[in-house]
This record gives sequence, C-alpha cells and structure tokens, in this order.
Amino acid sequence: MAAARLQGKVALVTGSTSGIGEAIARGYAREGAKVVVSGRRPAEGEAVVASIRAAGGEATFVQCDVAEADQVQALVARTVETYGRLDVAVNNAGLGSDDKKLADLEDEAFDTLMRVNLRGVWLAMKHEIRQFLRQGGGGAIVNMGSVLGSVAVARRGEYSAAHYVASKHGIEGLTKVACNDYGPDGIRVNTLAPGVVVTPLSEDLIAADLPVMREWIAKTSLGRLARVEDVVGAAIFLASDEAGYVTGSTLVVDGGYLAS
Repeated sequence: MAAARLQGKVALVTGSTSGIGEAIARGYAREGAKVVVSGRRPAEGEAVVASIRAAGGEATFVQCDVAEADQVQALVARTVETYGRLDVAVNNAGLGSDDKKLADLEDEAFDTLMRVNLRGVWLAMKHEIRQFLRQGGGGAIVNMGSVLGSVAVARRGEYSAAHYVASKHGIEGLTKVACNDYGPDGIRVNTLAPGVVVTPLSEDLIAADLPVMREWIAKTSLGRLARVEDVVGAAIFLASDEAGYVTGSTLVVDGGYLAS
C-alpha cells in the first residue's frame, strides 16, 4: 500500500464546513494529515469533524470568520495549541456573487465580498506565514482561486460578477508576491483554480438553468461541471512533498474550459 502523502502533517482548511473545503479536509485526513476544519457554522463544522473521525482520521473544528482579523489570528493559534505546529494551509473561505454588472453593484456588496474573498485570504496568509517562520520556515499554502482569476465570465451581457472576478484576480497576485517574499524561507504558495464546481454556492445558478451555465458546459472539454471531488487530488498534490519544487503557480482544474 502506498504511503499516505500527508502523513504527520498538520493542515488548516478555511471554509471547510461544506463544499470544496469540506472535500479537501476529508481528503487531507485520508492522506494522514491532522486537520483543522474551520468556518462560521459550528454545527456543520462539528459534523465534518465527526465524519472524519468516524473514518479513522484526526480533526478538530475551530469557528472563524476570515473577515475578522482577531478570529484569523486566534484560528492559527488554536491550530498550534491543538496539534503543536502548522504545515499546510488551504485558504478556501469565500463568498459567491449574484448577477449584476459592474456599475450596478452596491458599495456594500462590493466591500463585503472583497473583505472575505481577498482581504480574508491575505489575513489568513499573514498569520499562517508568521507561524511557518516561527517554526523555522517551510510550509505550504494553497489559495483557492478560480479560472475567473484569469478571465471574465464568458457570456457578455448575460451574467457579470465584477467583484468576484476582481477578488480571484487579486488572489493570483497575493500568491505570486508571497512566493517571492517567502521562497527563501522554504514556504511554498500556490493557487488552485477550478472552473464551476457544483457546491451550495453555485447551486442557485445551476438550478436557474442560465444560458451562461449551459455555455460553460459546452465550452468545457469534458462536457460537465466539476464535482468537489475533482478538486481534491490537486489540493493534495500541492500540499504534499511531491510538489516540493512547485511554488508561485496556478494549478487549473477546469475540465478544459480555458483551453477551448
């Protein structure tokens, strides 16, 4: 039997009470990591932890809103208090967006999404990196991006999400800067960029059967939207020693959408 790829590592996954984050937390636990499940919803988070433990893994839940600086700092501190160190961090917490063109967005909607999707990732990275440095360097960060960090939404005039697209472009920038700032300390930072994934955040768009969703599938080489499980293998790879020379990169998991 192959050795577990994350055996002995401590992994923190934000936004892991459901969806992609939950799937990654489960995948990391299967690969031998001790996992801190984090999010704003305690009942859902404790349920994820219970299922990981039932499967023989090790996990704990820490409630955190990544938009709140003190909560992010406390999250990293609790991780270290519980498991002694931090080796891997997946910054996955984020908000989805509704269909409004750029000039139709309200100030509050823009600020709220950016506070979580971009500032929240920066806050998490800030405290994760500080912990890596306290440990003497090393460590891996996986920032959850999107193909919308490279392009805008495909159907012009039908669907728009300027603040969401801007936040994902911003994550690409944070990843590259952190790669250069902390590469000498052995800290690897990468972006994982899925296409549209079937999650609670995207279910409303999918259920509405918008033309943009049909066109997205039509432009995807594999002919379907992603499942959360499709993202897990890439997240495991980026966290593992197999990716020891991979940093500052974006790993696209989009079924061939960008290639069309």
